[in-house]
Formats: sequence, C-alpha cells, structure tokens
Amino acid sequence: MPVAHIHLLKGHSRVVLRTIIAKVTEAMSRVLNAPKERFMVWVTEIDPELWGIEGRPASEALTAQDRNSVEMPFVEMVLMEGRPLAQYHAVIEEVSAAIAEALQSDRSRVRVHLVQAQPDYWGIGGVPYSILRADEIAARLRATA
Repeated sequence: MPVAHIHLLKGHSRVVLRTIIAKVTEAMSRVLNAPKERFMVWVTEIDPELWGIEGRPASEALTAQDRNSVEMPFVEMVLMEGRPLAQYHAVIEEVSAAIAEALQSDRSRVRVHLVQAQPDYWGIGGVPYSILRADEIAARLRATA
C-alpha cells in the first residue's frame, strides 16, 4: 500500500530515474519491513520552465548554477497511520539517502513529506483499507489454524 511520488527537474537519464525507483522501493521495503510488491513508486519530471527558484524559472537558474544546487527533489509518501515514530523517521532518512545517492547530490537538498492515511479513508479497488486489512488478517489466522 505505501506509495511514494518523487518530483524531479526534467533532464535526468532513464537509468538514473530507474535507479531512483529501485533504491526508494528497496529503502521503503527494508525500513517498513514489508515486501516490495506492496510499494508503488513513481517519478514526475517537472519542466525547468515550471519549477520556481527565487521567483524565477529553474531554467534561468541553471544558466548560472549547477543542477545539484538548483534541484530540490521532493517526495510525498502515503503510509498507513499507526507506525512507530522511529519508523517514520527512518523512512525519511533512508529515502533521502537513496535519492541523493542516485542523483549524486547533497542529501540536504532532498525533501520528504509523509502523509498518514487513516485506514477507513484509504480505498483499494473501491474497498476501504480497514476492511481489506481485517480480511487479510482473518485469512492469515485461518491459514495458521
């Protein structure tokens, strides 16, 4: 269920973008102790004409500054509420490190925003997650009985 939407300036190679997807998925899986199949990670590239830096387009800033000092990768993640605070903090740290490593940039430029979803207000296939989760737990209990 956890999702991560990563916003970057347009212009990175497909290899870099695919590396980011793989590294962020791996970090989320490790920190949240869940199988990779549960995660969705996608990247949106923003046109430098539509990315503002100091009130001007990033395309202008890029004429005088290098990409790593202009770009500020932004990640918005949705996770179910109820996890330990330390786990939320660890996922922020690990995802930031994964993106910085893939972009070969300073980790201090990466921003991560965690959104906690309440299970009754998050739906999958038209069914509230609270119901899906209860059904999943009941099925696991029946399988071990």
